Amino acid sequence: MIRQESSKKDVMPKRQPARLAGKLDKNLLNYAVAASAAGVGMMALTQAAEARVIATPANIVVPINGGLVQFDINGDGVPDFGLSATNFANTFTGGARRRVRPPLGGDFGGKLLAVPAQSANEVAVNGSYFGKACAADMAAGARVGPSLPFDAGAVFMAGIFGTGCAGSSFAYCNWKGTHPPHPFLAVKFTDTSGNVHYGWVRIAVQQSGVTQFNATITGYAYETTPNTPIRAGVTHGPVSDASLIDPADALAPKVPEAASLGILALGAPGLSAWRKPDEEELAA
Repeated sequence: MIRQESSKKDVMPKRQPARLAGKLDKNLLNYAVAASAAGVGMMALTQAAEARVIATPANIVVPINGGLVQFDINGDGVPDFGLSATNFANTFTGGARRRVRPPLGGDFGGKLLAVPAQSANEVAVNGSYFGKACAADMAAGARVGPSLPFDAGAVFMAGIFGTGCAGSSFAYCNWKGTHPPHPFLAVKFTDTSGNVHYGWVRIAVQQSGVTQFNATITGYAYETTPNTPIRAGVTHGPVSDASLIDPADALAPKVPEAASLGILALGAPGLSAWRKPDEEELAA
């Protein structure tokens, strides 16, 4: 005897999705956003921790009329910048012009230049003199990064010009007079792989008389992580300035009533406290 199969097949009833309470649904979304924010924040903090400053003390005198003195900030064997200090004095005798020192008449002056050693390297600038950019003089703690204006090519740090006959002279650009205060030259340069780094150079400058600027390079530093700002005068890492990398910049607009990361860090007790208002809502 053959047993007939049932014409009706067992069919599982369709399960209807349950609608979550509005507040619980919203809080779950907020939890996901908060967790994502925490992840982005941790990545940003990790990057900041990995950033490192390397500083090198120096005592490099820039001789007057001694040519360009170059230095290598990151120690890769390639010069990054140089300083040049010059002065001059001219006098006139019977219509002929001859160079003498010190000035007895005619015109005289001097200048101090910051000169990038590589075409991609630049110096931070602030103002200009007769269309020529003037190098910025930065105070300790000033932020050196992409927000600063930079200029390629040689830039004036300081200059002076005068006439002996008229007995007058004037100095120009930011490094005139004596430095410190504001003894830091802000720079950006590329390494041998083409990565951009920011750094500073500490320079003591003294204006001597009316014809020259005596400059001594007393140290320099750079940020090892490409495209990462540095604070003028910072001599070691890792970077401790949390404002250099702001996790909020990478997040979407804040969602109201986001879960507190402090509560989430408590584990199960924290989650219980977080869920309690929603459970009360569901019970109601």
